[in-house]
Amino acid sequence: MRTISLKRLLRIGILAAALVIVAAAAPGGQQTAPAAKAGKKSAAGPAAGKTVHAEAKPDKVPVTTASKEARHDYELGMMHREDLLFDEEGLNDFRRAVKADPNFALGHATIAFFSDDPREEKHEILVARQTLAHAVPDEKLLIRFMIGTKDGDLIPAISAMNDLLASYPKDSRLGNLYAEWLLAVQENYEHASEVLQHVLKVDPSYYPALNNLAYCYSLSGDYSKTATLMEQYVSQLPGQPNPQDSYGELLRMAGDFKDSIEHYRQALFIAPAFTTSQLGIASNYAFMGDQERARVEYLRAISMTKERTTKLQYRMLWAMTYFRAGQQDEARKAYGELALLAHKEDLAVSEAECYRTMALFNPDAEAALKDLDKAQGVLSQKHELPRAERETELATILQSRSFIAARAGNSEVAEKALALLEPIADKSRSNVIQASYHSTNGAVLFLQGKYAEAVAELQEDPRDPLSLQLLADAQSKGGMTADSTKTLATLAAINDERVETAAVAQPVRDAMKKNNPASTQANTPEEPDHR
Repeated sequence: MRTISLKRLLRIGILAAALVIVAAAAPGGQQTAPAAKAGKKSAAGPAAGKTVHAEAKPDKVPVTTASKEARHDYELGMMHREDLLFDEEGLNDFRRAVKADPNFALGHATIAFFSDDPREEKHEILVARQTLAHAVPDEKLLIRFMIGTKDGDLIPAISAMNDLLASYPKDSRLGNLYAEWLLAVQENYEHASEVLQHVLKVDPSYYPALNNLAYCYSLSGDYSKTATLMEQYVSQLPGQPNPQDSYGELLRMAGDFKDSIEHYRQALFIAPAFTTSQLGIASNYAFMGDQERARVEYLRAISMTKERTTKLQYRMLWAMTYFRAGQQDEARKAYGELALLAHKEDLAVSEAECYRTMALFNPDAEAALKDLDKAQGVLSQKHELPRAERETELATILQSRSFIAARAGNSEVAEKALALLEPIADKSRSNVIQASYHSTNGAVLFLQGKYAEAVAELQEDPRDPLSLQLLADAQSKGGMTADSTKTLATLAAINDERVETAAVAQPVRDAMKKNNPASTQANTPEEPDHR
């Protein structure tokens, strides 16, 4: 076993080597650079006089700043956040970059793009717009994309990105950044795969694209190509935690909880503070049914993060273990306290999610709809919240309302939800909002007894547990018994941290295991591992 000091040296050495590559590839970058800022930072601000525009290489989007320190921190942040997936470290690097050069428009836009803190997002979007004149034309296109995805102006944002990809077809990081957004935010796995395949055609060893492509395949339900891509990814970065972390998550998605935990442990062995791996271990125990152990592991993950939004998200997963264990009172108490904390912190989406979670686990449909009234009420208040996030959360709440209404046979409630969602969907190009609209319309058609039409609509949202549950019901009522069975199997195979999965997929999985224990025996350990 390697010693602690050797592990630290190995990590520092790889970070330094990666930064040399990143800095050398960056427009106007230095050929060498330190792995991290040593000692106290210089008190000097941006260079006096006119902004020095970077001389862009023909295959990279330019980065414009008046400060060498800002450029260094920005490139370090991109390496941390995009290449090595150290999320918090990357954000802190970007924050230092704009402190060194307050007129660094791309730096401000990048913070807004990656941050989960709504207050920070809105502030950085505003400053990015105010400092836009300091950026060169192609850089402005990237800023337009980053800001547009947050403001909900997706048509000009995507148009700007398409122009950039046409102008910089060899910019691997640009292609990967776009694909990651398509994958994680838009849930457009097919388009993301196409972009990533182009990136890998240009640069077959670009390891962030290997990682994201594996997620595209797994989230599309095709696990056959995942192992090969993960082995490539691990071999590219043998001393980094994220390849092991990603491998662990993808194995969990496939239902292999034992091996998943081992990969998460390997990631923590490499980097003991790699928070997402600690979170992954906790979630695996939750899936395995050991909620007490899961709570202990979640508390460790909570103590490892400093970002207030991340900490609250982890606390919500901790509270969900009580719902998973059937402890309704304890769960509602925990989520009620978290909702109050989110309100105090002005985290509107998290506050609304607390009430939506309580609704989806509420066995009383009428009371569940009141929970959703609270969730919608949160979004009607004044908050520091980008429009795209507000609309996405509202669409999700309305979809949940239609699902609960469909299960309760309440067509009036479902129709009202559809009426509220329709004008949002008409104006939005968000795949998530469009999927919510199709699912809500499917619920209305289901309640009207139009099962074939409901099936067609619900199939437009093929990864959402609520939609899959209604789809299976519609197929069953429409006489499509074999299709209904297949849909339930798809639903039961979903293993992720979404509240919908815990509320809907887990009961289906438990029922299938009870009726046919052999069907899940290979993926679920008989006894939880208490190491």
